[in-house]
Amino acid sequence: MGLTPTEQNALARAVQDSVPLSPRPWDEIGHTLGLHSREVLDQLCTWKEERKLREISAVLEGSLLGYEGALCAASVPEEDLHRVAAVVNEHPTVTHNYRRDHAYNLWFTIAVPRAMGLARTLDYLGARAGLSQIHILRRTRTFKIGVSFDLVARSSQTETMSPRTASSLHPTPAEVAIIRALQTALPLTERPFLDLASVTGTDEEQLLAFGRQHLGGAIRRYVATFRHRELGVHGNVLVAWNVPEARVEETGLSFAAVPEVSHCYARESFPGFPYSLYTMIHGPDEASCRGLAADLSSRVGIRDYLLLPSRHEFKKCRLRYFLPELDQWWATCEREAAA
Repeated sequence: MGLTPTEQNALARAVQDSVPLSPRPWDEIGHTLGLHSREVLDQLCTWKEERKLREISAVLEGSLLGYEGALCAASVPEEDLHRVAAVVNEHPTVTHNYRRDHAYNLWFTIAVPRAMGLARTLDYLGARAGLSQIHILRRTRTFKIGVSFDLVARSSQTETMSPRTASSLHPTPAEVAIIRALQTALPLTERPFLDLASVTGTDEEQLLAFGRQHLGGAIRRYVATFRHRELGVHGNVLVAWNVPEARVEETGLSFAAVPEVSHCYARESFPGFPYSLYTMIHGPDEASCRGLAADLSSRVGIRDYLLLPSRHEFKKCRLRYFLPELDQWWATCEREAAA
């Protein structure tokens, strides 16, 4: 007999919060929830088969690994949008790419090593895609990050994050191999980290020790991610807020305290687009997200905001670091520029 809806929800919330970096993580999760490890593993496998569970892997903090990233926006003629999006998707570290309702209709995230440079990368990418301009909205402050979908409420119920400070990590070649392993999807087996180490050519004990050492720093979290629409969470709206600089801090903290807000960042603006604070709202449907945005506007007294629901998902994946494919993409662009 499978888990009850209440048990399934508790398990989903638990693995979105943290998956233990231990040889037998399902035992630990089961002990916490009053479940047998086999029940935990069977449910995870079921979710994977149903395409609800995307993966379990490390979420890394690129800024501590020598990377710079940003949200980017571009205005693309509708008849050319799919072609341009396909070119953008070819970049190995473009992770989220959406069509949104606005004159700036293509929005994507990207992160690259500082040695390559974000601006130069986007120049190359723009030239390849035929874009005359890509606007860069760098993050200047993080108030909240990370989703935790509730299967019953059908919304994100993310807790406010505590500010963390951590030192930059300059990994050795051996540590890069471990990072590549930890950012690989965890096998759903009895000894998952042993199997992960086997297929990635690393050592289980070293892999787990490195993961625990840097958890909360360069390894922001080790968690499960779900496909929210498969869970019944159909609403997904990015909201851009025009907030006076003197009020960004208090407003960001206020938004971050709302469970349905999964992400809240302050970002750079650009001429003609004064929006400096961004929230991601998830809910059962778009109407619920729009309603919450209106409520937030009333609470903080910010009337100028944009609702940017995603109308088409061109790409969505977890960001991977130290990719040979990125080096290849960069080398190709350098050769083309020199020709």
